[in-house]
Amino acid sequence: MTPRHVRALRGTAAAAVATIVAATAHTLAGGGAPAPALVAAVGILAAPLAVALAGRRLSVWRVGAIVLASQALFHLAFAITAGADPAAPHAHHTTVLAGGVAPVALPDAPMLVAHVLAAIATVAGLYGGERMLRALGRGIRSILARARVLGTLPAVPRRLASHRVQVTRPAQAVLSGLSRRGPPVFVIAAR
Repeated sequence: MTPRHVRALRGTAAAAVATIVAATAHTLAGGGAPAPALVAAVGILAAPLAVALAGRRLSVWRVGAIVLASQALFHLAFAITAGADPAAPHAHHTTVLAGGVAPVALPDAPMLVAHVLAAIATVAGLYGGERMLRALGRGIRSILARARVLGTLPAVPRRLASHRVQVTRPAQAVLSGLSRRGPPVFVIAAR
């Protein structure tokens, strides 16, 4: 993979994961469940920005910026689409500014806490996950390199066990009644 491909993959994956986690945190914090099409649309819209922010090297700050941008884009899109329907459960996010000019999506405290916790978990997961995948890839490459080296070594002839021919003698009959059994020599010498 070229660095450009890695950057595109990192940015797109980070935007997708951040958007899904943001939608989950948004729902758990009391907002309505977003439509899957809205989550997909926000993920697609966040991808180019995430690829631009991804950079050539993995960085916690860049991953954090991607997650923050994806979550802000998702929250804004969901607040705007929920504001279009007054019966939507998410209408509490639309607050009119002091001039009364335009509604702005300001999250309440539980929503803000949920988004912050989701952002922290997402950054930790994406950063740690990419580091883990890179370490796993390095390990697999080293194992394959070792296997390649072992496959190219010249074959060493194995030493075959020498075949000794054992000559068996036929059993001889004992013609003497003399027995050679007795105590060991060191017992006799000690007396």
